[in-house]
This record gives sequence, C-alpha cells and structure tokens, in this order.
Amino acid sequence: MHGNFEACKSYWNNKVGNQRYQSLVVLSQTEVMQWKNICHNVYPIPNFLSHLPTLNTNSSQKVVISVGRFSEEKGFIRLIDLWQQIAKEDFAKDWKLHLVGDGELKESILEKIKTNHLSSSVIIKNFNPNIQEEYLQASIYAMTSFGEGFPMVLLEACSYGLPCIAYDVKTGPRDIILQDKTGFLIPDNDCALYVEKLKLLMQDEILRSKMGKMCQRTYS
Repeated sequence: MHGNFEACKSYWNNKVGNQRYQSLVVLSQTEVMQWKNICHNVYPIPNFLSHLPTLNTNSSQKVVISVGRFSEEKGFIRLIDLWQQIAKEDFAKDWKLHLVGDGELKESILEKIKTNHLSSSVIIKNFNPNIQEEYLQASIYAMTSFGEGFPMVLLEACSYGLPCIAYDVKTGPRDIILQDKTGFLIPDNDCALYVEKLKLLMQDEILRSKMGKMCQRTYS
C-alpha cells in the first residue's frame, strides 16, 4: 500500500480490509514503524532501479538538478526561494539550476522565476525520456518535497554519482541518503541549513566528487 497514511490506516481498520489481507508491504523502514502497531506482518520492499548506468557524472559541472512533477507536494516553489538566496553569491554566477518536469504548477514556477529575476540561472526543461542525459549534465541533486514515498529520482541521481540534498520529510529521503556520506538530510523547513549545505556542495568540488563516488559504491 502506498499513499496517505491516515487514509490507508482507515481502510486497513475497516472490517473488509482486515478480512481480506493478512500482510502489508510498504516502501520504507520508516513506514514499517508506522504500521507495526496496526498490522503484525509488515514487510518493507523498496523500489529498485531496473538497470544500473555505466556512466557517471563529472563533478566539475556547475549544475544543480531537480526532477519531478510540477505539483504542490514536490516543493519546486520553495526550491526557487532557496536558489534566490544562493544566486546572489559571487561564486554562484556560473551555476545553473535545472528543473526537469511538467505539471499543473509549471506556469506558476515560470512566473516565480521571472518575478525573482532568475531567468538566467534557473532553466525549465521538459521531461526527457532519456533522463540519463539530464543527470549527466549535473553534479548535485536537490529535492525540496513536502512528502515522498520512496523517491526513485534520488536513487537514479545516486547511481550517476550525484550527491543529494533533501529535506528529511516523514518518509523517503532518509532511506536513501546517508548523512554526510552521500549527501545531506535537512530538518524539514530549515531553509537556512538547506542553503548552507547546498552552498557547501557547490563550492567544494572535492566534496562533490567524494560523495558522488560513495553514492555509486552504495547504489550501483
């Protein structure tokens, strides 16, 4: 089962649900902890990559990437707010933020970029069936989702050697990112720390390379 926890719990507690199912499969260890007092037989089976890449990114590239559906829960608007704080720094003048995707908030995102005078550094790109091309152009993956299940984009990014930074929301990123080894988990809504750690990655190519190599050893 995957979705809103309270809605899923309500269904499970329904008489029909209890009669029909004896075991529950979830995506992450965190979800196992959520469900353990409700169902005795809970098993984590995370998503996996269908194939492993043979290429890895170049850590010297000055591109931060974020991939996903342009919807409220994915947090692209707050990623732009964070980027605005970084873009004013001298070291960031050569850096780009690539947002790859589409969705109902696309026009709002474009307007946000324009209003904040970020058109020269924030690039909107349509979904690419060959997503490998997008990952290989970047050296950092940034996620600012308000909620996740088991985010495949983090697995994909790691498999190409991109260190990742994400908010430590209830489930998802903490099952993939190894703190200070393959990236950074930031307490949700701690914008100042998120900016600090993203700036650290952007300014330290050696750190990006070290974390990227650890990503590939861990997830490839």
